[in-house]
Formats: sequence, structure tokens, C-alpha cells
Amino acid sequence: MNLTNVFRVMGRHKLLMFFGVIVAIAAALFTAFKLETGSLWESGTLEPRSQIEYRASTNILVSDPVSVFSSRNATQAVPDGTTEATARDLASLTVVYAYLASSDELQAQVEEQVGDFGPSESLSAAQRTTQPTAETNTGTYRLPILDIMGTSTDPARAEEISRAAATIFQDFATAQQDAAGVAPEARVQLPVIDERPAQAIDGTNPALPVVAVGIGVLLGFLALIFAVDNAQAGRREAATVSPAREPIPSPIAASTVPTGPVPVLHPAGEPGQVAYRPAHQTQHAQTQHPRQPDPIAGVDWTGQPARR
Repeated sequence: MNLTNVFRVMGRHKLLMFFGVIVAIAAALFTAFKLETGSLWESGTLEPRSQIEYRASTNILVSDPVSVFSSRNATQAVPDGTTEATARDLASLTVVYAYLASSDELQAQVEEQVGDFGPSESLSAAQRTTQPTAETNTGTYRLPILDIMGTSTDPARAEEISRAAATIFQDFATAQQDAAGVAPEARVQLPVIDERPAQAIDGTNPALPVVAVGIGVLLGFLALIFAVDNAQAGRREAATVSPAREPIPSPIAASTVPTGPVPVLHPAGEPGQVAYRPAHQTQHAQTQHPRQPDPIAGVDWTGQPARR
């Protein structure tokens, strides 16, 4: 079926098609919004069922006092009777710092600075495992880079949460180092190397389910229209019966059929003779072809007894 036939079928059922469009729009709106506080006619409000969520991240490099561009570790003087201190794996420390940066204690400090989190706002942290251009963090690298992320339906709010959490974590790490008496040359450095703007999280766009529901309902009504049109076409064909489909007439009793005249048979003249009534011939035919006696039947062609 081509597109022209599709529009013809839709044109024959304009009312059903119009009703399908209305139902599709209503179903899409019901998917996108929900009614809150009363009814729609009694001071009710329509609230969106889902909103776009944004996520902003702040990347912190976990390093030691030695520059990352140096190929050697810092030299240390080892007193007699002691062993040389070994360097810690900074990539493994980054995982520990991710738990600390997203802990309840630091989240409470962030909320004191930016305000309480809403139902769709959160703070999280993770170790980076991919290249800088990757959109996801599902790689196989173990990098000493801490990613502190803020999530919110407002992109500016998401960036505010991420930046404040990064600053608070840096102050928290410095306070822990001071409390432990860590020497300056042995302290872990936590400089900020990237502040990424907020971006929409995949799968949180509310337009996707709205469009999907609307198209699905509309396709359902199109299927209904074609089914109704096929049923009506079948009834139209049944009303116009072709000669090949005419019903066979019922048999008629033989007594009701009119018959012609009953032939009259003359009685035989002699035993063994067959009653015979000759056909009418013209005089010219009798002159050209005289009748000959029939020795078998015992009569001539005129119906008279043959002479023996």
C-alpha cells in the first residue's frame, strides 16, 4: 500500500482520525504532567512528571609534592637504624578520597554553604578511569584524578554544588594533614585541574516518553482505521454479487413444468407390426424417390402392408 492509498483511507474516516489525534495528545500530556493538590477545576496545578537533570564535575589531581612532570621521587635522608619510606599508590588513594568527598559529613558542610539539597539534587565523587574527552567514566584506567560531581535540575545549581564540594574537600584534607602532623614535603597535593560546565544527563529528557506515547497511540488508531475500512469494504463487496457468485436455483418439481402435445400412436394393423406415422413429404419428393417396401417390418413407406 502506497502513501496515496493511506491518505485515502484516512480521508474516508476523518472523524475517527480526529478523535485519535485528540486521544494521542491527551495521553502524551498525561505522560508529561501530573495533577497536584486538588482537581484541575479546583485550584489544581499540573506538575511535570520528570525533569531534565544536569551534572557538573570538578576534577582534582591527587599528587605528591614532587611535580608530576618529574621522573624521580624526592630524595629523603634515612637515619641510621631506620628504613626508607615507600611512596603510596596515589591511584588507590583516589578511591578512598572519593568516598570521603561524598560522605555525609562533607555533604552536610556543602549544604551549610549552598543550602539544603532538593529531592533531585545530590553530591557524588568517583575516580576517573577514561580519557578526558570521554562522556562516561567506564574505562579501565586507574588515574589519580578525583571527579566531584553535583547533580540538579538547575544547571547553575549543579555547578555550585560541585565547586563548593571541591573546595570543602580541599580544606578537609588540609585540616586532616595538620591534625596528623604530616610534613609539608610528604603531604598529598589536591589542585583543581578542570571545572566542567553542567550537562544534561542522558535519559532524563522528559520529551522522549511524551513523544513515544503520542506516536504509539496514534499508530494504534491508524491500525483501527484500516481495520474498520477493510470491514466496510468487505460488506460493500458482499452487497454487489457478481454473476459467478449468483445462488443456484432450487430444483423444480416435474409436475409443474408445462409439456407439449402428446404424440398419438396408431394401433398396429397386424401382430408384429410397429405403429408408424410417416413424415409429410411433398409431391415432388415422392415422384423423385418412390417408396420401397420394407420386407423386415412388413410395411412399405406409405404405411400400407407390404405385398409378398
